[in-house]
Parts: sequence; C-alpha cells; structure tokens
Amino acid sequence: MKELTVYDCLDFPAEEFGGENEVKRYVRLIASPQTTGERRANIVHTTIPAGAVSEGHVHPDADEYIYFDVGGKAVLDGVEYDVPPKGMVHARAGVKHECVNIGSGTLTLLCVFLPSFEPYGAYPRLIERTREYLSENLQVKSQPPDELEGR
Repeated sequence: MKELTVYDCLDFPAEEFGGENEVKRYVRLIASPQTTGERRANIVHTTIPAGAVSEGHVHPDADEYIYFDVGGKAVLDGVEYDVPPKGMVHARAGVKHECVNIGSGTLTLLCVFLPSFEPYGAYPRLIERTREYLSENLQVKSQPPDELEGR
C-alpha cells in the first residue's frame, strides 16, 4: 500500500507576518523538517490581503519558488515584474524579494524553499502551533496503488 496524505491548507494554524506599520500577511507552514520531518524543503502557504505587500526579505541559503494564484507583482533586487494568474516566481538564495497584491481580493501564494531554511522571526511559534495541529488532525490514508494512479 502507498500512503497519501491530504492537507487542507486553510485548516493549518496561521501566524501574522509583517512590520508594525504594514498590512499583515498570514503564513501557514505546511511542511518542514521541524513539523513533518520533510528535510529537503519547506512548503509555506501565504495569504496577502488586497493592496498589501510582503516586506522585502532575503533567504540567504534557500531558493524560493512562489506560485501566485491570481497574479500580482514580484520585486526581485529592486526590479518589478508582472506575475500572471497561476504564475510562478523563482527567487534565488540571497536575492531580496517581495510579493505585491495588486488585486481587489486576497492573493494566495504557495512557496517552496529548497533546501529547507532555518526558522526565524515568527516561524518558531508557528512550528509549535503546527506540530500541535498535526498531532491532533493529521490523517494518512492508505490506498491501493491503482487508486493513486493519475494523480
């Protein structure tokens, strides 16, 4: 039997990220070495309200692949790029970047960090909350291989 784990990202605990005078974004840690044992990557789900920006930041040791559900803008080392709906941005390790929600609704980002990064800022608290959530809610389903084909 192969195992399939199904996650509802919006059920995961969220932490507010952003500076004191900034509109907050909400970050959920879906997978990481500290929560699921995934050693190769961090997977982060982020929601950014209309008109908000994720403050510029750098991941010195990890590339970040950022999927935009409804499009927006990305700023990489001071250069602004349009990102189409269902588009992806690759911010290489050491590149300052931010994501801008130019729409009237919520922008959802799915971010994959390779390799996984060391926790910083609000992440340690989010890790603890995510561990608690997973211990109470994780459902691993075992299904015959033929039911997994085509996924």
